[in-house]
Amino acid sequence: MQTGIFDKSKLAGNVLMLILVAMNIFFSIQYTSNMKTEQNKSEEEIAKSQERLQTARFMKLFIDKVLNPDVEISFEDRVKMESDVRSLGDSLITKQWETFVSSADSQSQQESAVKLMSMLSSKMI
Repeated sequence: MQTGIFDKSKLAGNVLMLILVAMNIFFSIQYTSNMKTEQNKSEEEIAKSQERLQTARFMKLFIDKVLNPDVEISFEDRVKMESDVRSLGDSLITKQWETFVSSADSQSQQESAVKLMSMLSSKMI
């Protein structure tokens, strides 16, 4: 009779141990998965912050060099702005920049500049 009780308690102990090991594996997988998700979110947030910072830097350069009537725009500044706007990686902003650069008269240039500034500020939000 004692062997029956001993076998039952040993079996219950083994089943309980198996359940605990399975739960440990399950929670380890969940923890690893959550850590990867958090890391991906952090990387996305860092990338978005970098994109906003890059956009803000271009806006500042644009305001300082283009919208300031007292300063002549140097060739180096033009090349830098062209490079910076392309590095933003936004085809709509690049197209608007090209529209601005190719504007024939002052009125269309002002309209293009306003639209470009609006697009840049929207990208930062």
